[in-house]
Amino acid sequence: MTIETRPALGLPHDFGRSIRTVAVIGSGPTGTPAARHLRDAGLTVRLFERQSQSGGIWNWRPDAAPPLSVPTPPPSVGAFTPVLRESGIYEDADRKERALFNPPNPCYWNLSNNVPTTTMAFKDYPYPEGTERNVSHTLLANYVHGYAERFGLDKLASYNTRVEKVEKVGGKWKLNLRKVVDEGEGRAREEQWSEEFDAVVVATGHYNAPHIPAFPGADEWASKWPEKVIHSQGYRKPEAYKDKTVLVVGIGTSGNDIARDLDSHVEKTYMVGRNRFHGPVAYQKQRRMQRFMIPDKAEVVSEIKRFIRPQDGQRIEEAEIELTDGRILKGISDVIFATGYQYSFPFLPDYHLDHQGERSETTKKHALVSDGFGVLNLWRDVFYIPDPTLTFIGLSVNTSTFSFFEYQSISIARVFAGKASIPDEAQRWADYGELIKRTGEGKYSHLLNRDGERRYVQETIEWLNRDATKTGAELVEGHSPEWIAESEKLQEVLALKYGVTPEVLKQISEEIEADNGRTQAITSKTYETAAEETNARIAAGVARRIGAIQA
Repeated sequence: MTIETRPALGLPHDFGRSIRTVAVIGSGPTGTPAARHLRDAGLTVRLFERQSQSGGIWNWRPDAAPPLSVPTPPPSVGAFTPVLRESGIYEDADRKERALFNPPNPCYWNLSNNVPTTTMAFKDYPYPEGTERNVSHTLLANYVHGYAERFGLDKLASYNTRVEKVEKVGGKWKLNLRKVVDEGEGRAREEQWSEEFDAVVVATGHYNAPHIPAFPGADEWASKWPEKVIHSQGYRKPEAYKDKTVLVVGIGTSGNDIARDLDSHVEKTYMVGRNRFHGPVAYQKQRRMQRFMIPDKAEVVSEIKRFIRPQDGQRIEEAEIELTDGRILKGISDVIFATGYQYSFPFLPDYHLDHQGERSETTKKHALVSDGFGVLNLWRDVFYIPDPTLTFIGLSVNTSTFSFFEYQSISIARVFAGKASIPDEAQRWADYGELIKRTGEGKYSHLLNRDGERRYVQETIEWLNRDATKTGAELVEGHSPEWIAESEKLQEVLALKYGVTPEVLKQISEEIEADNGRTQAITSKTYETAAEETNARIAAGVARRIGAIQA
C-alpha cells in the first residue's frame, strides 16, 4: 500500500484541537532542523539540549565516558538515570555528577562520515564548495552549529538542559527539566522546573545508551579494570594504545573503524564477531563486506565463551579469556566493546516494558521499547500510533542522516501545523502491521539502506505535496538528480575511508554477491566461527584477484 492511496481507505486523524506548542528534545542533526521547520510552520518551539551547543554526537570531547555498568542497564535507564530533586548548588569536587549529567559523545578523534558528505546537506544550507566526500567530525559539527546560527535556532534552545521526564497530563505533555552548569571547579548549580506542550519531538537519536552483552565474567573484569574495559563510546585516540594488545568485540562499523585507527599503534588486535549473520539480505551483505576490511595487525577469533575470573593482584595482561573453540587469549591490555547501542528514552520510563513503576493501559499494551533493539508502534518510524502528538526522529538507519531526517522533520511540521494529514488510527496500525510482516519488530524495522531511503523520501514527498494542493502549502522538493548521482558514489567514500581503491572495493562487493560456480563453495558453506568464515572469504577473494591479474 503506497502512502498516496491511503486517504481513500479511511478518514484522516483528528487531533481534537490545534497544536500550537512543541518541545524538541535534542539539538543534533535531527532536532536542529526539526526546530527550524516547526517554527517556520508557525508553531511555538522550545529546543532542549543537555550539551552546551547544537551538534549532537559530532561534538568531540577529549574526556572519556564514566565507568560502565557491565552488563548494561535495562533500556528504561540505559542512557541515564533521571534525577528529580530541588534546585540548588551541589558539591561536585570530582565532577562526577556533571559527567553523569552530560557524558561525552561516542565521537573519537578520527571519526568521519560513511556516506558522501553532500548527500547529508540540509535544504537551503549547502556545504562549502569543494567539500570532500569524506570529512572529519569537526566539519560536521561545525556544519550543524552554522545551521543553528544561520536560522536563529539558538534563540529557541535551552542548552545544558536535560529532560528528566515526559508525561501526558490532562491533554498536555509535561516536561520535567534539569539544567546543570558550573559553579566553580568543585560545585555545580542545578535548576529544575517544568513546562507544558501540545506535542513532543524526541530527537535524541540512538547512540547514547551503550549495549554490552552479558558475557560471563565481563562484569568482574569491568569492576577490576574500569579504565581498561570500555565501550566504543569511550574510545578517543589511538596513541594511548601504543604497543599494546587490544581485544575489540564487534566487527561492525565502529569495530572496524577503531581497529583500523589502532593498527599503526598497537602490537596486535584481536577481533570478535558473531558466528552467524542475521537480518535482510542487504544488511547481511554489508556485514560480510566489513569482514574484508580487517586491518593488517588484526586477527579475527571465535566468539567469547567467558572472561575468566581475575585473581587478586593480577594485572589485566595476565588475565585470560576463553573462546568458544577452546582457545585461551592472554596478554590483552585493553578491551573495547564495539557492540552497539540500545534504544533508550529514560524520560519516558513507562513506555519501556522493563519499567517497574506505574504504567497506563496504553503503554502496557503498546510499549515503545521492549528489549532495547528497536522502537515499536510507530507510523513511518515517526508518529507514535496511539498518540501521534508524540513523535520521533533519528531512528532509521543506513540513510544519509542529516538530509533524510530533515524530510521527517518537515512531515512532522506539516502535520502539526495542519498542512498535511495522517491516516486514522486503524489505518496506521494496518500500515505498521504490513511493515512488521516484512521486517519483524526491532532494529530491522528501522533499516532502510539506499533503495529504502529513496522510496521513503519519495512517498513522503508525494504525501506532503498531495496535501499541499489542498491546504495551499508550498510544495516540497525531493531528491535532486545531483543528489541521486552523488549518493551512487558510496563505494568511493568507503574506499577512501578504508584505504582501498574503488576497484578493489567493487570487486569485493561483486564477490560477496556472486552466486556462480566460482564462489558457490564459499557462499553456501556454514562456518563454525566468524574467524573461519572471514579467513576463507579473504583467501578466496585474494586468489580470484590474483587469478584475474595473471589472466
